[in-house]
Amino acid sequence: MRICIVGPANSAHIVKWCNWFSTHGHEVHVISFIPGEIEGAHVHLIDVGVDAGGSDVGKLKYLLTGGQIKKLIREINPDVVNAHYATSYGVAMALSGVKGYALSVWGMDIYDFPKKSPLHRALLKFSLRRAGFLFSTSQAMADEASQYIKRKFIITPFGVDTRLFRPVDAAGSDDIFTVGTVKALSDKYGIRHILEAVAEIREEGEIPIRLRIAGKGPQEEEYHQLAKDLKIDDITTWLGFISQEEAAAEWAGMDIALVPSTLESESFGVSAVEAEACETPVIIADIPGLMEATSPGQTSLVVPRKDSKALAEAIRKLYADPELRKKLGKNGRQYVLEKYELKHCFRKIEKCLKKISKINGDIR
Repeated sequence: MRICIVGPANSAHIVKWCNWFSTHGHEVHVISFIPGEIEGAHVHLIDVGVDAGGSDVGKLKYLLTGGQIKKLIREINPDVVNAHYATSYGVAMALSGVKGYALSVWGMDIYDFPKKSPLHRALLKFSLRRAGFLFSTSQAMADEASQYIKRKFIITPFGVDTRLFRPVDAAGSDDIFTVGTVKALSDKYGIRHILEAVAEIREEGEIPIRLRIAGKGPQEEEYHQLAKDLKIDDITTWLGFISQEEAAAEWAGMDIALVPSTLESESFGVSAVEAEACETPVIIADIPGLMEATSPGQTSLVVPRKDSKALAEAIRKLYADPELRKKLGKNGRQYVLEKYELKHCFRKIEKCLKKISKINGDIR
């Protein structure tokens, strides 16, 4: 197929999609408002002068690109078009006049954007209504979107490479109990609660706990200072931004993975899936997208969101029960192999795109 993706070329998610499809015999084009290069894909830039972190007012310029998008799609002549992000590229696509395209929603566009104002809500409804087909990475997010449109979503979950994310023999040690996470440094991902939980355990002095946190983010300095204030900076390792290969090694080397996100815009817990693939037991918050990414009680323990004490208690429980840790880890790996293996997930998306291309015929 010749696939045209409409979305930001600097998005890790879109790069992942392009890499998979381009290495599996498809010709991939990307129409982006953000500069970027993607190996194996042809990137077509529409420069609107607004970066990804720009204001909503600035992004109104996206609404003026419909004619350019339609012209590029005619030139590319794709078999199928897949727009990503309902409230930016999705609105631009809705105004382009192109028919029969698939629209992938990603999280903030469904959970946060429509709550800003009646206008934001109307834009989301308009975007969802104009798309020919609707994709969601989780059933939880599709359920959230159902309050804006009564249509079926095709579930296209994140997959992980289980050859990369796999268990290793050296995970953990007898004298050091390692917990941690690989997430952006933001309160949305519960980093503050991780620090507070570890501080509570460290103060008790019964568990030889160590904390490893990988990621960058807007609250990095704040968290570094909080670790000092909580007197756990000496047992906390800040890894910064790390590669996928390094992330796999980190998850596999932990005794427990911590993913206590605080907001429902965490539409799917890909970090939890990565940890599960490494046979690492996971503690998650009671966010629908996280619970969908695990099997609560079988691959993960669930704690109330924003509850540092409950998180600390769950860590204690797993420390005291090595057999439970082993059970959760083994179950987690099997759960991912059955539901979220990268190849299987993308084969499903590929099958959906092929079906859409046959339904549409000539979509231009």
